[in-house]
Amino acid sequence: MKRYIKDGIIKTRNNIVLRITKEINGKEVKLQVINPSEEAILADGWEVYTSPTIEPSTTPRKKSRFEIIEELVTKQYNARTDIDNNEALEYMAIIYPWDYYLDKVLTEGMMVTYEDKPWRVRQTHTAMEVYPPSLATASLYEIIDKEHDGTLEDPIPYAPPMEIFKGKHYIEDGVLYLCTRNSEVAISHNLSALVGLYVETI
Repeated sequence: MKRYIKDGIIKTRNNIVLRITKEINGKEVKLQVINPSEEAILADGWEVYTSPTIEPSTTPRKKSRFEIIEELVTKQYNARTDIDNNEALEYMAIIYPWDYYLDKVLTEGMMVTYEDKPWRVRQTHTAMEVYPPSLATASLYEIIDKEHDGTLEDPIPYAPPMEIFKGKHYIEDGVLYLCTRNSEVAISHNLSALVGLYVETI
């Protein structure tokens, strides 16, 4: 609804009452004009009122003390290179996603998440979009699983790419394997294809 301003007072047309003096039968008579026309309002000194434009604030919101502490702790945690498997699985929610590091250097031992799984960086390198954690990049990343003893009673679920160690037991597709020599690197083959090379069936 259009509004009008006069002497700092803002009103709509139906709230403006004009007081005019008019000569009737030779006498001056003071009259009130209720709901006057716009022409009469403007003639009385009122002006059409335009609301001022409020520019959005360009000042960034100040972070709370809690937000600053949370950000610092998360940043420090993600810089660590000594996080074990169980810890990585427990605190996966605060591990930065892999794409956070695109075109940045990832240090050996750091953790990233990719496709809702934690991965350990196997060697220092610059993260590139064409080389995400996967079987094809087993030399760069190792998928993380819950810590297992690697005994016959508690074999390690084999989830390539994974480095395997001599004397440890692994299980894949329901089959138990005993590692006969260290792989020394993360391998991506099925264990069944490594019988006689790195493992033997139990």
